[in-house]
Amino acid sequence: MAIQGKNIRKGIAVLCIAMALSACSSNNGSNEAKPTNTAPATAPAETATASQGSEQGNVSATKFVTDAYDKQVEIPVSPKRIVYTDNTVGDILLFGVKPIGLIQDGLEYAVYRDEVKDVADVGWPPNIEKLIELEPDLIITSMTDAQQLDVMGKIAPVIQTNEWDPMPVRVKRIGDWLGFENKADEFLAKHEADINKMWDSLLQNGTIKSGETASVFQYMLTQKRLSVYTTSYLPTFVYHDKGFKPTAGIQKLIDDPENYGYSNISTELLPNIAGDRIFIVYFDGPELDAVKQMIKEPIWKYLPAVKAGKVYFVNGGLGITTDPLAREELIKQLPVILGEKS
Repeated sequence: MAIQGKNIRKGIAVLCIAMALSACSSNNGSNEAKPTNTAPATAPAETATASQGSEQGNVSATKFVTDAYDKQVEIPVSPKRIVYTDNTVGDILLFGVKPIGLIQDGLEYAVYRDEVKDVADVGWPPNIEKLIELEPDLIITSMTDAQQLDVMGKIAPVIQTNEWDPMPVRVKRIGDWLGFENKADEFLAKHEADINKMWDSLLQNGTIKSGETASVFQYMLTQKRLSVYTTSYLPTFVYHDKGFKPTAGIQKLIDDPENYGYSNISTELLPNIAGDRIFIVYFDGPELDAVKQMIKEPIWKYLPAVKAGKVYFVNGGLGITTDPLAREELIKQLPVILGEKS
């Protein structure tokens, strides 16, 4: 009877939430692809409270935390069943926390793909029935659609992250949410020290020279489109005080108030964009094959980096992410990619 009652309650919840979601869809369908800034809300400072469990009658500790958009959200102090719907899964895996649900699309390229291959796929936008089935006690999401968030909030407390924030900001924030403040600080301090050590080694052994420029490109095979990354993904790693610098052409794009982290360009602009080193990120075999053919074209062949053999191919699992676990792997792999001198 207890099981039957639980199933009845779950069925009612599914029906109510499905009706709410249907209303959302009819009023304002969500085709959201990435988070956007929302207005901050004023709320009380972070505190710990106790809330009465509605079914079991037990007391569970909660606290108020600040989300990525400066809103205060009440969440469990020690959540055990977290659904994580953002592309930066390494932000939570870093703390030894494995979610019970996530977005599987694209994770086949992630450095931690084997660790999460058995985790339930909730899709994007998150499938509401799947969320109900998983019975999370916390949902961390990059969703910003207010109506979708309201529906998800009927299932469990929802807290918003923002994948476009710098990795150190995200790591510290999630460390605060989940009670790993010290671990976050320790990781970031060691991570920065290891990055500096890597660049020092590359400079000292002559693999790179101070002041060299670099460009990061991706060729979108399906759209037949060439993009240069400016302030997102791999450039946030290779552009460093001790590492590479953006070219004048890229710096102009970076300084543009409408810079979105990348720009689509025509090949005619390559001489003004390409640096002393060229990194090309890719996701699969056909895309890589197309890029290798593309750089044989005359406009590419005469670029200094191409003539000098300083073109490097980087898998998207490392190059199209700011994930802390991918960044740890990049510290090891970038010297290999550059052919570090012994």
